[in-house]
Amino acid sequence: MSNYRLLYFNIKGKGQLIRLFLHDHGIEFTDDTVPDDGWAAIKPTLPFGQVPAFWDGDFSMVQTAAIMRFLSRKHGAYGTNDTEKAQIDMAYDGVEDFYVRYIRFIYDDFAAGKDKYLAETVPESVLPTLQKLLMRNKNGEGFLVGDKISFADYHLFQFLDALMDLSALACLEAFPVLKAYYERIKARPNISKFLASDLNQKRTFNNAGH
Repeated sequence: MSNYRLLYFNIKGKGQLIRLFLHDHGIEFTDDTVPDDGWAAIKPTLPFGQVPAFWDGDFSMVQTAAIMRFLSRKHGAYGTNDTEKAQIDMAYDGVEDFYVRYIRFIYDDFAAGKDKYLAETVPESVLPTLQKLLMRNKNGEGFLVGDKISFADYHLFQFLDALMDLSALACLEAFPVLKAYYERIKARPNISKFLASDLNQKRTFNNAGH
């Protein structure tokens, strides 16, 4: 039994990547949420005043990408050689670029920008680039890199899942390789079970409520 503990807000957000990884690998962990009235006290105790925060026994760390790399090194999800590791890093960081823009849109421009984001940005820029990235490896029929799932795959899946929550399914239909990938990751037994859980279903993707 592991001594893993995750602390994050009671939303999906960036904590979801870590949850997806741990559930998919069948690793037990404590999924703690920041109390509604507790953030002011917790924030000063964290290195950058941010969550997710993660503990492995007495060892603690923050920053999503660092946590994902830490877990991936420990549990064999970081490629089989230096070339694959570099490709996984590249894929993760590329998805992160799109995710950062998505977050800005969600919090700063949602009401005015949703129609344009779904009608132009997603189908003309986001999805074509991501499908092209996926197809670099075995024509997109497996994972982003190599023969095994990596932490970059969880990031891509989580981002696509967030887009689907914005009713972007019609956009994804035009990218069959990416759509098949999304459905394939979603159907992984432990991920499917986690996504269907009451706890996950009650969580929104962000603090903006959409």
